[in-house]
Amino acid sequence: MKLLRRFLNIVPKTVQLWASVFVGCAFLVGLVLGYKTADPGAVLRPLSAYGGAALVLGIVLAIWLLCLGFVFADARRRDMRSILWVLVAALFPHLLGFLLYFVMRHPIAATCTHCGMTVSNHQRFCSWCGTAQSLPNSTKAPLTANLSQGASQ
Repeated sequence: MKLLRRFLNIVPKTVQLWASVFVGCAFLVGLVLGYKTADPGAVLRPLSAYGGAALVLGIVLAIWLLCLGFVFADARRRDMRSILWVLVAALFPHLLGFLLYFVMRHPIAATCTHCGMTVSNHQRFCSWCGTAQSLPNSTKAPLTANLSQGASQ
């Protein structure tokens, strides 16, 4: 449940709203089709079959829409081209676009301490105001220290 909540916190609220509207509309269309195709004596069986099938299809497509919303918002957080990645994720078949996005995404972008705009992690200066950015802490020791230790041994 925590993972789902974290996922939905990243997805924009408008995408969440449209996904729920899409599920509701798909269910209603399924009910109407079930009612229209039913015989006058047996309405319940086609009504429930069409309604259930439309509900499942609506949920699957809403999940796909929520995943595209996640790619859009996450790409913006990581200072990547969000529209391009949404198109890649939507148009590549068999979820290959989503896989490409998750393999090629950048680290989360930092925020400038002076102006508050997003700055890529590889930039030394903010492109908006010119303020010097602090480099992220590295867990690895510098290469020169490793070379001097190896030479002394």
